[in-house]
Amino acid sequence: MDGSLIKNLNKDKNSYEMVKSVVEFSRALDIKIIAEYIHTEEVFNLALELGVDEFQGFYLAEPSAEIL
Repeated sequence: MDGSLIKNLNKDKNSYEMVKSVVEFSRALDIKIIAEYIHTEEVFNLALELGVDEFQGFYLAEPSAEIL
């Protein structure tokens, strides 16, 4: 899921409702959701509660030139 929807998940009701709807729609079609722009613990927890499957962003790890 694009970072433009995720980055204000904790501050913008419209973003929250859009993410919630996309997750519900995706669940009905058995599609996994990967959310980008997870930049704070609060955003991570909200995305997790909404049912997002996988996450990427600075809260979890900063970009690196090395592959771990």
